[in-house]
Amino acid sequence: MSNSGKWLRILVTDLQSGKSKVNVKVPVSLASFGLKMAARYAPEEIEGLDMDQIISAIKDSGDTKFVDVEDVENGEHVEVYIE
Repeated sequence: MSNSGKWLRILVTDLQSGKSKVNVKVPVSLASFGLKMAARYAPEEIEGLDMDQIISAIKDSGDTKFVDVEDVENGEHVEVYIE
């Protein structure tokens, strides 16, 4: 599957109102570049991760949700997905 036109979306909504607090849309190609750059400065805890494998999985995925977390204490719903 081609990654052209694919986007990494980060969405944070208020649990009570449902209103969007954060809505970030980044081209997958730019997100891939960012991951590669971040890997250079990564803490020791994630040194063993294969960033190329992670980037490949992101590029090859279809519409996939990677993170779906409800933070009840802060009243937020966080989603990270590819579209």
